[in-house]
Amino acid sequence: MEKAIRHASRHGSLALSIMALAGLALLSVQLWSIAAGYVLLLLVPALLTWLYQVTVTRDCGLVIDAQCWRVMTGTEERRIPTDRIAYLRVTGHGPISRSVIVLLDGREVSIPFDLAPDPLELIRAATDLGVPVRSR
Repeated sequence: MEKAIRHASRHGSLALSIMALAGLALLSVQLWSIAAGYVLLLLVPALLTWLYQVTVTRDCGLVIDAQCWRVMTGTEERRIPTDRIAYLRVTGHGPISRSVIVLLDGREVSIPFDLAPDPLELIRAATDLGVPVRSR
């Protein structure tokens, strides 16, 4: 498998964040002539909060390549070497399927259902890498 399969997303919406910034800027322009001090008092914390949310939001998802599988949940990122995976267990069908990576030592790493790609795509990627797939 030459290329990595990446199924990732970010929480929130960049378009919504830009619209909020534009609205905040327009409101500041309108109120500047009336109460400049209050505009600064409200604008600076709001702008810092917006900047923090846009820059610090982490990716969530699953990245599979020949060397390792990365499970990113937003708060933590686990790197699992492909040669330490015993098998992939997929239960259920359709968009609400549950996928679990079972390691050689018996530990299980659950892939949250909202982060996992389509089950068939996940099964195809696992079998391409020689990882067995089980349904139970």
